[in-house]
Amino acid sequence: YAFATPTWLAPRLRDAGFTAVNLANNHANDYGTDARLATEAALRRLGIMPYGPLEEVALIPVWRDNRFMLVGLVGFTTYSHSYNLLHLSRAALVIDSIRPLVDALVVTFHGGKEGADAVRTPLGPEVLGREKRGDLRRFARVAIDHGADAVVGHGPHVLRGVEFYRGRPIFYSLGNFLTWRGFNLQGPLGLTTALQLDLGGDGRFLGARMPALIQRPGEPTGPDSSGAAIALLRRVTRLDFP
Repeated sequence: YAFATPTWLAPRLRDAGFTAVNLANNHANDYGTDARLATEAALRRLGIMPYGPLEEVALIPVWRDNRFMLVGLVGFTTYSHSYNLLHLSRAALVIDSIRPLVDALVVTFHGGKEGADAVRTPLGPEVLGREKRGDLRRFARVAIDHGADAVVGHGPHVLRGVEFYRGRPIFYSLGNFLTWRGFNLQGPLGLTTALQLDLGGDGRFLGARMPALIQRPGEPTGPDSSGAAIALLRRVTRLDFP
């Protein structure tokens, strides 16, 4: 698979309120370096910060507690074109270097196996075919040990459980959300959410909302009155992080 989203859709991200987009993932380099740089340029023209590729982080000022706080976003995946979560010592150094610059630091990652049977967060390394996709529990905890206030994962295309480590939340996968053709959205693959994370001015966790959403083939993501996504989240969280 090689994925390309039409550039005329990019302004919809701005219209929806996005201020940063993570490009650390397994399809970010499908069309080569020049195409990835063109993607970054298209986002910047819209006032959206790309982050994830090497030496690219997002620093976003947010008004909170009667002052501006600076929120840092750094993205990791399992490829050499981006910050690599397979190299834990290097990842720790990256997080260490950003932590003093910001009031709150959110680390995102794209990793793990994929598909309807990937809703559980396993112990130890994960693979997709012959490809190493990371020991995500270990990576997430290293990220928090070195200064992350929250860790947010994606990549498995399904929802995964939520863990709290040292008082910091780890969302192991938020599932699919906005796709452009060619994606299987059957069963758990269509169940999703939009995480609203509430952090204090010092980055401490105050709360989070994860509404039940669903995406059906050929339709936009919307509310799911059945609450199936929340039922799935609760079940796998109890199983994996009791």
